[in-house]
Amino acid sequence: MRFTRSHWIDVFVYGALAVLAVMFVSRKLSGPSEGGQAAPFDLPLVGAAAGARFRLADKRGQPILIEVFAGWCGACRRSAPTVVDAWKRQQGTKVEFLGVSVDSSLSDALRVKREWGIPYDVALDDGSISKNYQIEVLPTFILIGGDGVVRKVATGVPSQDDIEGWLSKL
Repeated sequence: MRFTRSHWIDVFVYGALAVLAVMFVSRKLSGPSEGGQAAPFDLPLVGAAAGARFRLADKRGQPILIEVFAGWCGACRRSAPTVVDAWKRQQGTKVEFLGVSVDSSLSDALRVKREWGIPYDVALDDGSISKNYQIEVLPTFILIGGDGVVRKVATGVPSQDDIEGWLSKL
């Protein structure tokens, strides 16, 4: 078989599309790099005593599962019951759960916490989580080990098995 110019163009185009597809699939969608040190943060807690804050530095030695979400995010709303169930299953263990709302105000974040029945702490992002943790997709989950190392980063609506799998690696 003899290749014509048209055949070579087809080979080039399909090859380029294959390379782009591999690059897209392998690209990290959101969140910090796994294996790196978690960036410190200090955020106000919603629905807590005046002035209450969540400081990552205060949690050294304790693993933390963070969900970055927003009240307007449909996928975040769908993931809430699964994360709440995971929190209930982890009661009495060393793992702490933290919701980080990227909503525009403390009152918006508090409304979401109440409407979605989130029993664990929710902090309001002041922009530092979105920036320092490279959040581009909601929800984004970040599991930080007690040593401050990012163990797992995931996006989208997780299953109960997903969350249990992440936590089993601690």
